[in-house]
Amino acid sequence: MTRKQVWGIAVAALVVGGALGFAVAAVQQDESPPVTVGSPQAAASQAPTTRAELVKAWTAELEQAGKELPEGWEVLSTDEIRGRYLHQRMVNAPTAEDIDPDMGRPADE
Repeated sequence: MTRKQVWGIAVAALVVGGALGFAVAAVQQDESPPVTVGSPQAAASQAPTTRAELVKAWTAELEQAGKELPEGWEVLSTDEIRGRYLHQRMVNAPTAEDIDPDMGRPADE
């Protein structure tokens, strides 16, 4: 055999081996668990967007804290109202201790 024939046989064997490996991988069943699809998420933000919605939501958050709208709130811009609403919402959010009193306990106790 000539050197050219040996190289030809080696290349042909490599191509056939690669094709056979690809065919086996394509036919083989996947062992991973099936993928589940969750419920679709809303594309829009859940935060109020209009000034009226923001004032209503801010009022509700302030009432939850036992407060009222401050004097002169009408002159605030929509962005200022949004900022104050989001701040009050964070202030009213439950702490980890409120959710689970044992959360601060070390794991080895």
